[in-house]
Amino acid sequence: MLRLALVTLAASIALPATAQQPNRALILECMACHGDDGIAKDKDVPHLAGQNFGYLVKQMKDFQSGRRPHKEMRVMSRHMNETELEEIADYYSSLPRDPR
Repeated sequence: MLRLALVTLAASIALPATAQQPNRALILECMACHGDDGIAKDKDVPHLAGQNFGYLVKQMKDFQSGRRPHKEMRVMSRHMNETELEEIADYYSSLPRDPR
């Protein structure tokens, strides 16, 4: 059991840095409205920095399905898969709420 845990840990450390980085192209699309640091410049666009991971994933799924109506977000999310939704949520939930 301990050996399996050590092998798993070693494998995760050995992954190339790019495998552990967010999908920058995907995040760049979000940054156009939600800001580079997750703090939106427009008062009508929500800040995403420091939001709860599960909340972000749920909201994006709701936009995707139409349960939460928003034309732009439905278009942006319609072709995203579960992994991409989670990458975006992980990125924004890891940012500090106050970037100063």
